[in-house]
Amino acid sequence: MTASGSAGPAAPGRSAPPDGSAASGGGGGLRAPLRRRRFRLLYAGQCLSRTGDFVFQVSLAGYAITTGSPALLAYTLFGQATGTVLMLLVGGALADRFGARRVMLAADLARVVATAGVAAQVAAGGQDIWAIAACGLLLGLGDGAFEPAFTLAFTELLPATELLAANALQAIALRTAGIVGAALGGALVAAAGAGPSLGLGAAGFALALALVLVAGRWPVPGRTASGDGLLREATGGIRYVCAHRWLWVSIGSFGVSVALVVAPAKALLPMASADVLGGGAGTYSLLVGSQAAGALLGGLLVARLRRIPPGLLVFGGMTAVCGGFAALAVSSVLAASVAVAVLVGAVLSAATVAWAATLQSRVPGELMGRVSSVDWLVSLGVSPLALVVVPQLLAYATATTVLLTAAVTALLVSAATVLVPDVRRLAWPPDASD
Repeated sequence: MTASGSAGPAAPGRSAPPDGSAASGGGGGLRAPLRRRRFRLLYAGQCLSRTGDFVFQVSLAGYAITTGSPALLAYTLFGQATGTVLMLLVGGALADRFGARRVMLAADLARVVATAGVAAQVAAGGQDIWAIAACGLLLGLGDGAFEPAFTLAFTELLPATELLAANALQAIALRTAGIVGAALGGALVAAAGAGPSLGLGAAGFALALALVLVAGRWPVPGRTASGDGLLREATGGIRYVCAHRWLWVSIGSFGVSVALVVAPAKALLPMASADVLGGGAGTYSLLVGSQAAGALLGGLLVARLRRIPPGLLVFGGMTAVCGGFAALAVSSVLAASVAVAVLVGAVLSAATVAWAATLQSRVPGELMGRVSSVDWLVSLGVSPLALVVVPQLLAYATATTVLLTAAVTALLVSAATVLVPDVRRLAWPPDASD
Protein backbone atom coordinates (compact mmCIF):
# COMPACT_ATOMS: atom_id res chain seq x y z
CA MET A 1 0.00 0.00 0.00
CA THR A 2 1.25 3.47 -0.81
CA ALA A 3 1.65 6.10 1.87
CA SER A 4 -1.55 7.81 0.80
CA GLY A 5 -3.47 4.55 0.49
CA SER A 6 -4.82 5.56 -2.91
CA ALA A 7 -3.72 3.54 -5.89
CA GLY A 8 -0.95 1.29 -4.62
CA PRO A 9 -0.93 -2.51 -4.58
CA ALA A 10 -2.90 -4.62 -2.16
CA ALA A 11 -1.49 -5.24 1.28
CA PRO A 12 1.51 -7.60 1.21
CA GLY A 13 1.37 -11.28 2.00
CA ARG A 14 -2.03 -12.04 0.49
CA SER A 15 -1.34 -13.15 -3.05
CA ALA A 16 -1.09 -16.90 -2.32
CA PRO A 17 -3.77 -19.03 -0.69
CA PRO A 18 -2.82 -19.25 3.00
CA ASP A 19 -4.09 -22.84 3.32
CA GLY A 20 -1.85 -24.04 0.52
CA SER A 21 -4.65 -25.09 -1.81
CA ALA A 22 -4.52 -24.36 -5.50
CA ALA A 23 -5.47 -20.93 -6.70
CA SER A 24 -8.83 -20.84 -8.34
CA GLY A 25 -8.11 -18.26 -10.97
CA GLY A 26 -10.39 -15.39 -11.65
CA GLY A 27 -11.02 -14.92 -7.92
CA GLY A 28 -14.46 -13.40 -8.43
CA GLY A 29 -16.74 -16.46 -8.44
CA LEU A 30 -18.74 -17.21 -5.31
CA ARG A 31 -17.56 -20.83 -5.33
CA ALA A 32 -13.84 -20.01 -5.18
CA PRO A 33 -13.55 -19.51 -1.38
CA LEU A 34 -15.71 -22.59 -0.75
CA ARG A 35 -13.06 -24.78 -2.40
CA ARG A 36 -10.90 -24.24 0.67
CA ARG A 37 -11.65 -26.64 3.54
CA ARG A 38 -10.95 -24.28 6.43
CA PHE A 39 -13.06 -21.52 4.94
CA ARG A 40 -15.92 -23.99 4.32
CA LEU A 41 -15.87 -25.02 7.97
CA LEU A 42 -15.67 -21.42 9.18
CA TYR A 43 -18.48 -20.41 6.84
CA ALA A 44 -20.70 -23.32 7.88
CA GLY A 45 -20.11 -22.42 11.51
CA GLN A 46 -21.11 -18.84 10.90
CA CYS A 47 -24.30 -19.87 9.09
CA LEU A 48 -25.25 -21.84 12.21
CA SER A 49 -24.05 -19.13 14.59
CA ARG A 50 -25.90 -16.29 12.85
CA THR A 51 -29.07 -18.38 12.65
CA GLY A 52 -28.79 -19.19 16.36
CA ASP A 53 -28.27 -15.51 17.12
CA PHE A 54 -31.54 -14.58 15.40
CA VAL A 55 -33.34 -17.46 17.14
CA PHE A 56 -32.02 -16.12 20.44
CA GLN A 57 -33.10 -12.53 19.72
CA VAL A 58 -36.61 -13.51 18.63
CA SER A 59 -37.01 -15.94 21.54
CA LEU A 60 -35.95 -13.35 24.10
CA ALA A 61 -38.28 -10.74 22.62
CA GLY A 62 -41.12 -13.28 22.53
CA TYR A 63 -40.57 -14.15 26.17
CA ALA A 64 -40.56 -10.47 27.16
CA ILE A 65 -43.81 -9.87 25.27
CA THR A 66 -45.67 -12.93 26.55
CA THR A 67 -44.63 -12.43 30.19
CA GLY A 68 -44.91 -8.66 30.19
CA SER A 69 -41.25 -8.34 31.23
CA PRO A 70 -39.74 -5.64 29.01
CA ALA A 71 -37.04 -5.04 31.65
CA LEU A 72 -35.54 -8.46 30.93
CA LEU A 73 -35.18 -7.65 27.25
CA ALA A 74 -33.95 -4.11 27.91
CA TYR A 75 -31.31 -5.19 30.44
CA THR A 76 -30.04 -7.95 28.17
CA LEU A 77 -29.76 -5.64 25.16
CA PHE A 78 -28.17 -2.89 27.25
CA GLY A 79 -25.58 -5.30 28.63
CA GLN A 80 -24.91 -6.68 25.16
CA ALA A 81 -24.45 -3.22 23.60
CA THR A 82 -22.20 -2.09 26.46
CA GLY A 83 -20.04 -5.21 26.26
CA THR A 84 -19.71 -4.94 22.48
CA VAL A 85 -18.51 -1.34 22.56
CA LEU A 86 -16.10 -2.00 25.44
CA MET A 87 -14.55 -5.05 23.78
CA LEU A 88 -14.26 -3.38 20.39
CA LEU A 89 -11.78 -0.98 21.99
CA VAL A 90 -9.29 -3.83 22.42
CA GLY A 91 -10.81 -6.72 20.43
CA GLY A 92 -8.92 -5.88 17.26
CA ALA A 93 -5.63 -5.67 19.17
CA LEU A 94 -6.30 -9.10 20.68
CA ALA A 95 -6.93 -10.58 17.22
CA ASP A 96 -3.78 -9.00 15.79
CA ARG A 97 -1.69 -10.22 18.74
CA PHE A 98 -3.02 -13.77 19.16
CA GLY A 99 -4.44 -14.56 15.71
CA ALA A 100 -8.04 -14.79 14.54
CA ARG A 101 -8.65 -18.44 15.46
CA ARG A 102 -7.79 -18.14 19.15
CA VAL A 103 -9.91 -15.04 19.61
CA MET A 104 -12.88 -16.52 17.72
CA LEU A 105 -12.76 -19.64 19.91
CA ALA A 106 -12.70 -17.56 23.10
CA ALA A 107 -15.47 -15.28 21.80
CA ASP A 108 -17.74 -18.17 20.83
CA LEU A 109 -17.13 -19.84 24.21
CA ALA A 110 -18.19 -16.61 25.94
CA ARG A 111 -21.31 -16.42 23.78
CA VAL A 112 -22.21 -20.05 24.50
CA VAL A 113 -21.96 -19.43 28.25
CA ALA A 114 -23.89 -16.14 27.99
CA THR A 115 -26.78 -17.44 25.89
CA ALA A 116 -27.01 -20.65 27.94
CA GLY A 117 -27.08 -18.47 31.06
CA VAL A 118 -29.99 -16.43 29.71
CA ALA A 119 -31.83 -19.64 28.76
CA ALA A 120 -31.30 -21.00 32.29
CA GLN A 121 -32.54 -17.76 33.85
CA VAL A 122 -35.67 -17.80 31.70
CA ALA A 123 -36.30 -21.46 32.55
CA ALA A 124 -36.05 -20.49 36.23
CA GLY A 125 -38.59 -17.71 35.82
CA GLY A 126 -36.38 -14.80 34.73
CA GLN A 127 -36.54 -12.95 38.04
CA ASP A 128 -32.83 -12.15 38.49
CA ILE A 129 -32.50 -9.10 36.26
CA TRP A 130 -28.88 -8.46 37.23
CA ALA A 131 -27.87 -12.00 36.26
CA ILE A 132 -29.62 -11.47 32.92
CA ALA A 133 -27.74 -8.19 32.43
CA ALA A 134 -24.44 -9.90 33.27
CA CYS A 135 -25.16 -12.56 30.65
CA GLY A 136 -25.96 -9.78 28.18
CA LEU A 137 -22.65 -8.09 29.02
CA LEU A 138 -20.74 -11.35 28.46
CA LEU A 139 -22.59 -11.86 25.17
CA GLY A 140 -21.59 -8.36 24.06
CA LEU A 141 -17.96 -8.93 25.05
CA GLY A 142 -17.99 -12.05 22.88
CA ASP A 143 -19.54 -10.14 19.97
CA GLY A 144 -16.99 -7.32 20.26
CA ALA A 145 -14.09 -9.76 20.28
CA PHE A 146 -15.49 -11.93 17.49
CA GLU A 147 -16.22 -9.40 14.74
CA PRO A 148 -12.66 -7.99 14.24
CA ALA A 149 -11.23 -11.51 14.51
CA PHE A 150 -13.67 -12.83 11.92
CA THR A 151 -12.71 -10.02 9.54
CA LEU A 152 -9.04 -10.86 10.09
CA ALA A 153 -9.67 -14.59 9.53
CA PHE A 154 -10.69 -13.94 5.93
CA THR A 155 -7.28 -12.40 5.22
CA GLU A 156 -5.50 -15.31 6.94
CA LEU A 157 -7.40 -17.97 5.00
CA LEU A 158 -7.89 -16.45 1.53
CA PRO A 159 -5.93 -14.66 -1.18
CA ALA A 160 -6.91 -11.06 -1.84
CA THR A 161 -8.65 -11.94 -5.10
CA GLU A 162 -11.24 -14.07 -3.27
CA LEU A 163 -12.13 -11.61 -0.51
CA LEU A 164 -15.00 -9.98 -2.40
CA ALA A 165 -16.62 -13.38 -3.06
CA ALA A 166 -16.08 -14.44 0.58
CA ASN A 167 -17.74 -11.31 1.91
CA ALA A 168 -20.60 -11.76 -0.53
CA LEU A 169 -21.10 -15.27 0.83
CA GLN A 170 -21.09 -13.86 4.35
CA ALA A 171 -23.74 -11.30 3.42
CA ILE A 172 -25.90 -14.04 1.91
CA ALA A 173 -25.49 -16.14 5.06
CA LEU A 174 -26.47 -13.21 7.28
CA ARG A 175 -29.64 -12.41 5.33
CA THR A 176 -30.65 -16.06 5.06
CA ALA A 177 -29.98 -16.58 8.76
CA GLY A 178 -32.19 -13.61 9.55
CA ILE A 179 -35.09 -15.08 7.62
CA VAL A 180 -34.65 -18.66 8.88
CA GLY A 181 -33.70 -17.73 12.45
CA ALA A 182 -36.60 -15.34 12.93
CA ALA A 183 -39.11 -17.88 11.61
CA LEU A 184 -37.59 -20.75 13.59
CA GLY A 185 -37.42 -18.73 16.79
CA GLY A 186 -41.04 -17.63 16.52
CA ALA A 187 -42.22 -21.16 15.81
CA LEU A 188 -40.24 -22.66 18.71
CA VAL A 189 -41.44 -20.05 21.21
CA ALA A 190 -45.03 -20.80 20.21
CA ALA A 191 -44.58 -24.58 20.27
CA ALA A 192 -42.16 -25.24 23.13
CA GLY A 193 -41.69 -22.01 25.03
CA ALA A 194 -38.82 -19.56 25.29
CA GLY A 195 -36.48 -21.78 27.33
CA PRO A 196 -35.91 -24.47 24.68
CA SER A 197 -35.84 -21.87 21.93
CA LEU A 198 -33.14 -19.86 23.74
CA GLY A 199 -31.24 -23.10 24.26
CA LEU A 200 -31.25 -23.68 20.52
CA GLY A 201 -29.73 -20.23 20.07
CA ALA A 202 -26.91 -21.20 22.43
CA ALA A 203 -26.43 -24.42 20.46
CA GLY A 204 -25.76 -22.37 17.31
CA PHE A 205 -22.74 -20.72 18.94
CA ALA A 206 -21.58 -24.08 20.31
CA LEU A 207 -21.66 -25.66 16.84
CA ALA A 208 -19.75 -22.72 15.37
CA LEU A 209 -17.08 -23.15 18.05
CA ALA A 210 -16.88 -26.88 17.29
CA LEU A 211 -16.37 -26.29 13.57
CA VAL A 212 -13.53 -23.81 14.20
CA LEU A 213 -11.92 -26.50 16.37
CA VAL A 214 -12.39 -29.09 13.61
CA ALA A 215 -10.75 -26.75 11.10
CA GLY A 216 -7.55 -26.97 13.13
CA ARG A 217 -4.84 -24.38 13.36
CA TRP A 218 -4.06 -22.49 10.18
CA PRO A 219 -0.82 -20.75 9.22
CA VAL A 220 -0.65 -17.16 10.41
CA PRO A 221 1.90 -14.69 8.98
CA GLY A 222 4.69 -13.99 11.45
CA ARG A 223 4.12 -10.80 13.39
CA THR A 224 6.84 -9.06 15.34
CA ALA A 225 5.79 -8.22 18.88
CA SER A 226 5.71 -4.48 19.41
CA GLY A 227 6.49 -4.64 23.10
CA ASP A 228 3.66 -2.19 23.77
CA GLY A 229 0.82 -2.82 26.18
CA LEU A 230 -2.58 -3.92 24.88
CA LEU A 231 -4.14 -0.46 25.14
CA ARG A 232 -1.18 1.11 23.32
CA GLU A 233 -1.51 -1.52 20.60
CA ALA A 234 -5.25 -0.86 20.38
CA THR A 235 -4.61 2.78 19.49
CA GLY A 236 -2.43 1.62 16.60
CA GLY A 237 -5.55 1.11 14.51
CA ILE A 238 -6.65 4.69 15.15
CA ARG A 239 -3.20 6.00 14.24
CA TYR A 240 -3.18 3.97 11.02
CA VAL A 241 -6.65 5.18 10.02
CA CYS A 242 -5.71 8.82 10.68
CA ALA A 243 -2.54 8.45 8.59
CA HIS A 244 -4.39 7.25 5.47
CA ARG A 245 -6.83 9.66 3.94
CA TRP A 246 -8.82 7.08 2.00
CA LEU A 247 -9.50 5.26 5.27
CA TRP A 248 -10.57 8.09 7.55
CA VAL A 249 -12.62 9.72 4.80
CA SER A 250 -14.35 6.42 4.01
CA ILE A 251 -15.02 5.44 7.62
CA GLY A 252 -16.25 8.97 8.39
CA SER A 253 -18.54 8.95 5.37
CA PHE A 254 -20.02 5.61 6.40
CA GLY A 255 -20.52 7.01 9.89
CA VAL A 256 -22.49 9.94 8.47
CA SER A 257 -24.72 7.60 6.43
CA VAL A 258 -25.39 5.37 9.44
CA ALA A 259 -26.01 8.30 11.79
CA LEU A 260 -28.28 10.23 9.44
CA VAL A 261 -30.08 7.50 7.51
CA VAL A 262 -29.47 3.80 8.19
CA ALA A 263 -30.02 3.90 11.98
CA PRO A 264 -32.76 6.58 12.20
CA ALA A 265 -34.71 4.92 9.37
CA LYS A 266 -35.61 2.10 11.78
CA ALA A 267 -37.59 4.62 13.80
CA LEU A 268 -38.58 7.09 11.10
CA LEU A 269 -39.54 4.89 8.15
CA PRO A 270 -42.56 3.26 9.86
CA MET A 271 -44.05 6.67 10.63
CA ALA A 272 -43.07 8.19 7.29
CA SER A 273 -44.59 5.29 5.35
CA ALA A 274 -47.78 5.60 7.40
CA ASP A 275 -47.95 9.31 6.63
CA VAL A 276 -47.46 9.08 2.86
CA LEU A 277 -48.74 5.57 2.11
CA GLY A 278 -51.53 5.51 4.66
CA GLY A 279 -50.56 1.99 5.73
CA GLY A 280 -49.90 0.42 9.10
CA ALA A 281 -47.62 -2.27 10.45
CA GLY A 282 -48.33 -4.52 7.48
CA THR A 283 -47.10 -1.90 5.02
CA TYR A 284 -43.91 -1.35 6.97
CA SER A 285 -43.36 -5.11 7.24
CA LEU A 286 -43.68 -5.37 3.46
CA LEU A 287 -41.01 -2.68 3.00
CA VAL A 288 -38.65 -4.37 5.46
CA GLY A 289 -39.16 -7.73 3.78
CA SER A 290 -38.55 -6.18 0.37
CA GLN A 291 -35.34 -4.59 1.60
CA ALA A 292 -34.17 -7.95 3.02
CA ALA A 293 -34.92 -9.66 -0.31
CA GLY A 294 -32.96 -6.97 -2.12
CA ALA A 295 -30.04 -7.43 0.29
CA LEU A 296 -29.95 -11.13 -0.49
CA LEU A 297 -29.95 -10.32 -4.22
CA GLY A 298 -27.14 -7.79 -3.73
CA GLY A 299 -25.01 -10.38 -1.95
CA LEU A 300 -25.50 -12.81 -4.84
CA LEU A 301 -24.56 -10.25 -7.52
CA VAL A 302 -21.77 -8.21 -5.94
CA ALA A 303 -18.99 -10.69 -6.79
CA ARG A 304 -19.71 -9.99 -10.47
CA LEU A 305 -19.01 -6.27 -10.05
CA ARG A 306 -15.20 -6.34 -9.79
CA ARG A 307 -14.92 -4.28 -12.96
CA ILE A 308 -16.31 -1.31 -11.02
CA PRO A 309 -13.56 0.42 -8.96
CA PRO A 310 -14.19 -0.16 -5.25
CA GLY A 311 -14.43 3.53 -4.35
CA LEU A 312 -17.18 4.05 -6.92
CA LEU A 313 -18.94 0.81 -6.03
CA VAL A 314 -18.97 1.57 -2.29
CA PHE A 315 -19.74 5.27 -2.17
CA GLY A 316 -21.61 5.53 -5.44
CA GLY A 317 -23.73 2.77 -3.93
CA MET A 318 -24.16 4.65 -0.65
CA THR A 319 -25.22 7.72 -2.64
CA ALA A 320 -27.91 5.60 -4.30
CA VAL A 321 -28.95 4.14 -0.93
CA CYS A 322 -29.44 7.60 0.60
CA GLY A 323 -31.39 8.64 -2.48
CA GLY A 324 -33.54 5.55 -2.08
CA PHE A 325 -34.39 6.41 1.52
CA ALA A 326 -35.27 9.94 0.40
CA ALA A 327 -37.63 8.42 -2.19
CA LEU A 328 -39.17 6.13 0.44
CA ALA A 329 -39.84 9.17 2.62
CA VAL A 330 -42.03 10.81 -0.03
CA SER A 331 -43.36 7.94 -2.17
CA SER A 332 -47.15 7.62 -2.04
CA VAL A 333 -47.36 4.59 -4.37
CA LEU A 334 -46.92 1.24 -2.62
CA ALA A 335 -45.58 -0.62 -5.68
CA ALA A 336 -42.95 2.08 -6.23
CA SER A 337 -41.98 2.00 -2.56
CA VAL A 338 -41.55 -1.78 -2.66
CA ALA A 339 -39.36 -1.52 -5.77
CA VAL A 340 -37.23 1.18 -4.13
CA ALA A 341 -36.91 -0.90 -0.94
CA VAL A 342 -35.61 -3.86 -2.98
CA LEU A 343 -33.11 -1.57 -4.72
CA VAL A 344 -31.98 -0.03 -1.42
CA GLY A 345 -31.42 -3.46 0.10
CA ALA A 346 -29.47 -4.73 -2.91
CA VAL A 347 -27.22 -1.68 -3.25
CA LEU A 348 -26.59 -1.36 0.50
CA SER A 349 -25.62 -5.02 0.67
CA ALA A 350 -23.30 -4.71 -2.33
CA ALA A 351 -21.68 -1.55 -0.94
CA THR A 352 -21.00 -3.03 2.49
CA VAL A 353 -19.61 -6.24 1.01
CA ALA A 354 -17.34 -4.26 -1.30
CA TRP A 355 -16.19 -2.10 1.62
CA ALA A 356 -15.27 -5.14 3.73
CA ALA A 357 -13.28 -6.65 0.86
CA THR A 358 -11.52 -3.34 0.20
CA LEU A 359 -10.53 -3.03 3.84
CA GLN A 360 -9.27 -6.61 4.02
CA SER A 361 -7.23 -6.40 0.81
CA ARG A 362 -5.54 -3.07 1.53
CA VAL A 363 -4.82 -2.91 5.26
CA PRO A 364 -1.66 -4.77 6.38
CA GLY A 365 -2.48 -8.09 8.05
CA GLU A 366 -0.82 -7.16 11.34
CA LEU A 367 -3.19 -4.18 11.69
CA MET A 368 -6.37 -5.63 10.20
CA GLY A 369 -8.05 -6.49 13.49
CA ARG A 370 -7.44 -3.06 15.00
CA VAL A 371 -8.53 -1.14 11.91
CA SER A 372 -11.65 -3.31 11.74
CA SER A 373 -12.35 -2.37 15.38
CA VAL A 374 -12.20 1.32 14.49
CA ASP A 375 -14.60 0.75 11.60
CA TRP A 376 -17.06 -1.17 13.81
CA LEU A 377 -16.80 1.39 16.61
CA VAL A 378 -17.71 4.29 14.34
CA SER A 379 -20.73 2.47 12.92
CA LEU A 380 -21.97 1.06 16.23
CA GLY A 381 -21.12 4.16 18.23
CA VAL A 382 -23.19 6.57 16.18
CA SER A 383 -26.29 4.37 15.94
CA PRO A 384 -27.54 4.80 19.54
CA LEU A 385 -26.82 8.54 19.42
CA ALA A 386 -28.83 8.89 16.23
CA LEU A 387 -31.77 7.02 17.71
CA VAL A 388 -31.72 9.23 20.83
CA VAL A 389 -31.85 12.39 18.69
CA VAL A 390 -34.83 11.26 16.58
CA PRO A 391 -37.55 11.86 19.22
CA GLN A 392 -36.18 15.35 19.85
CA LEU A 393 -36.41 16.23 16.16
CA LEU A 394 -39.94 14.89 15.85
CA ALA A 395 -41.07 17.61 18.25
CA TYR A 396 -40.30 20.16 15.52
CA ALA A 397 -40.95 18.33 12.21
CA THR A 398 -42.75 15.31 10.77
CA ALA A 399 -41.02 11.95 10.33
CA THR A 400 -41.15 12.43 6.56
CA THR A 401 -39.39 15.79 6.75
CA VAL A 402 -36.71 14.54 9.15
CA LEU A 403 -35.96 11.41 7.10
CA LEU A 404 -35.94 13.31 3.80
CA THR A 405 -33.60 16.02 5.12
CA ALA A 406 -31.23 13.49 6.66
CA ALA A 407 -31.19 11.33 3.52
CA VAL A 408 -30.41 14.25 1.22
CA THR A 409 -27.62 15.43 3.53
CA ALA A 410 -26.06 11.96 3.65
CA LEU A 411 -26.47 11.66 -0.13
CA LEU A 412 -24.37 14.78 -0.63
CA VAL A 413 -21.68 13.50 1.76
CA SER A 414 -21.52 10.11 -0.02
CA ALA A 415 -21.37 11.75 -3.44
CA ALA A 416 -18.56 14.03 -2.26
CA THR A 417 -16.65 10.99 -0.95
CA VAL A 418 -16.51 9.53 -4.47
CA LEU A 419 -14.73 12.71 -5.60
CA VAL A 420 -11.89 12.40 -3.04
CA PRO A 421 -8.85 11.39 -5.15
CA ASP A 422 -7.56 8.74 -2.73
CA VAL A 423 -10.99 7.07 -2.68
CA ARG A 424 -11.60 7.42 -6.41
CA ARG A 425 -8.24 5.80 -7.28
CA LEU A 426 -8.74 2.69 -5.17
CA ALA A 427 -8.38 -0.49 -7.22
CA TRP A 428 -9.08 -4.18 -6.72
CA PRO A 429 -6.10 -6.57 -6.40
CA PRO A 430 -5.30 -8.10 -9.81
CA ASP A 431 -6.70 -11.56 -10.52
CA ALA A 432 -4.27 -14.43 -10.80
CA SER A 433 -5.38 -14.74 -14.41
CA ASP A 434 -4.63 -11.06 -15.26
